[in-house]
Amino acid sequence: MPIPAEHAHRYVYHFSHIDNLPGLLQHGFLANNHAQFPIKHRSIAAEGIQGRRAQMKVSCGPKGCVHDYVPFYFGSVSPMLLGVVNAKNVDQYDILYFEFPIALIERADAIFTGASANTTVAPNFYHDPADLAQLDWAAIDSKKWGNPDEDYRHRRMAELLIHGQLPVTAAARCIVWSKETKKRVEAIVGTKPFPPIEFQDPWNRPHWFTNFASGGKSSVVKGPGEIANIFEAACAYVEEHGGDHVDTAEFKNLRRLREGLRADFGCLPHTAELVELRSENGVHKRTVDVHTKEVVARLLALDEYNSLDEKKQMLIEIAAYLHDIGKGPRSRWDGNGGLQKVDPDHPVGAMPMMAEILTKHVGSVSLPSARRLMKLVCYHDLVGDVLGQGRDEQQILDVVDDVAELDMLFAIAKADVSALVPHWWDEDKADMLYRRCVKAIEE
Repeated sequence: MPIPAEHAHRYVYHFSHIDNLPGLLQHGFLANNHAQFPIKHRSIAAEGIQGRRAQMKVSCGPKGCVHDYVPFYFGSVSPMLLGVVNAKNVDQYDILYFEFPIALIERADAIFTGASANTTVAPNFYHDPADLAQLDWAAIDSKKWGNPDEDYRHRRMAELLIHGQLPVTAAARCIVWSKETKKRVEAIVGTKPFPPIEFQDPWNRPHWFTNFASGGKSSVVKGPGEIANIFEAACAYVEEHGGDHVDTAEFKNLRRLREGLRADFGCLPHTAELVELRSENGVHKRTVDVHTKEVVARLLALDEYNSLDEKKQMLIEIAAYLHDIGKGPRSRWDGNGGLQKVDPDHPVGAMPMMAEILTKHVGSVSLPSARRLMKLVCYHDLVGDVLGQGRDEQQILDVVDDVAELDMLFAIAKADVSALVPHWWDEDKADMLYRRCVKAIEE
């Protein structure tokens, strides 16, 4: 049967990391089970999902299992991509979105589903384009980021599956995040056959999840590459400007800063902004300043803290005092009745503030100490996110320089998570993660 006329105008979508582009140019889009599927393919999918897809049987068409097929979504707004972005596992500027005519569905090796093929129970599989009428198009066409329930979210992610392989030239266009990404793609592609490189149509086929507060020009959540760039820029600023205010700084050195924070949490402009700042996040039952002091108290009681040498104890205690300064200034929340909204970027958002503190408010600080202190603030959420939010544990190995930094990162994470909800810190799970990281560092 031909494609019903009401659906003939549609597109289907496949997104991939730019690191995979050389392989796409060489082999096209490959099913996971294809003999030429690259060992070093940069996957952005959750491991558990891949396990289910590898086992899920296809009931029509060429049959086999889902991993015998190249997947495409019918919807342009992907809840899966939003989940990966929220987990801080990818930078959206590294994602390439390929748009294909829905006419692919007329291929003999094409099948499609009524919902995502990611669940424990398999969705309905179809082979006849006439069965497109069975799909929930209201869900598929939704441009909203949220979903009323899980069943709706999975119906929204109905898939077209092409058996085996598909050339990259089958795409109508390749959608990129920015002009910079377009230049990167053009440099990799060179003179090879490739679809037109374009920017998203935000009204008809939107793909990206942007921060509306920034005018839609930045990602709703910063990914690992962007976080690292901001961190390095802050470190470079401290290296260049450290000591510029040695005669006027309120605190001679980090030791004096720690004494000041112990005596008066609001002794810095950045910490003063947190005093009595309330959060609309139900998990944060106390104001930010009170929560911060609880984190410090829990940190100082940890065996992990007491096993550190005196200098590392000083650095991590200061980091605990400063870990949430990125939630300020309070003027950010004037439009929300003074309530601080959930801000997943607050750790990296603290980096310009940290650079100011270490160059203007502290007279003298060594670059290694400044870098380690800023790293603890910038990545204080990393271990907790790996344990509970699906963040990639490779990021821990990318961040720490040695086991000593690993110890400090685990300690500040444990103090922060435990101060929120004590049972969220799974000691056994954390210990296994720690051991894996130590092994990887020492190999």
